[in-house]
Amino acid sequence: MKTSTPTSRAHRAARTTAPKAFVSESLHHYPRMDRGVNAVLFGLAALGPGLYLIAHDLPETSSYLSQITLSGLPTLLGGILTLFGLVGVVTAAAGMRRRGDDAIDLKTSAAGLTVRGGRTVPWDAVSRVAAVHYRNAATIRPLWDRADLHRALVVHLARPLDLPRVRTTRGGPTLTVRLARYPAIDYRDLYDSTVAELERRGIPVEVERRSTPT
Repeated sequence: MKTSTPTSRAHRAARTTAPKAFVSESLHHYPRMDRGVNAVLFGLAALGPGLYLIAHDLPETSSYLSQITLSGLPTLLGGILTLFGLVGVVTAAAGMRRRGDDAIDLKTSAAGLTVRGGRTVPWDAVSRVAAVHYRNAATIRPLWDRADLHRALVVHLARPLDLPRVRTTRGGPTLTVRLARYPAIDYRDLYDSTVAELERRGIPVEVERRSTPT
C-alpha cells in the first residue's frame, strides 16, 4: 500500500504527467529558495536584537548567567537561521541555473545510465549501487522539506571512467547521483522503477540511511 507524501504548494503544481527521467527544473528549487529567504529574514530579525543586547550589556539582571542567556539565545538562533538560509538561497540559485545536459541528473537507457553533462555510464561499468535515504532529526530544520524525495544513488564503478564528479575511495571509484530536491509526489515512482531496473540487470542495490543537516 502506498502512503501519501506531504507536498508544498509549488510541488503540487509541479507536473501533470509522469516524468521519464530526473531532469532538474527551476520549479524544483522554488520551495528551497523560499525557505532559504524566510530563514534569512527570521534569522536577521533575531540576530539584530541579540547583538544589540550584547553590545549594550543588556538586559540588566541579577545574574550574569541569566544576562548571557537572554542576550545569547536570540543571537545564536538568529545566526543559525541566517547561515542555513544563505546555504538554501545559494544552492537553490545554483539549481535554477542548470540548463541542457547540465540539468540531467539521471536517465536510464539500453546503453546505461546517463548522468549530469549527458555522459553515459555503461551498465557493465556499474558494480553495485547504494540507494541512500536521507533523514533529518534536528530540532531546527529551516531547509528541510518533507515534500522532497530525499534520495541519492551512489554508483560504485567496476572500472575508472573519465567522468566529472567521480570520487575514488577505499571501495573504488564512485559517482553520486543526487536526487534529493525532486518532489516525491512526482518522482517516487520513477525512483522505485530505476532501482528495480538496476536489480533486473543483476546490479546489487543496498539501501543506506544517512542523516543530513539540510
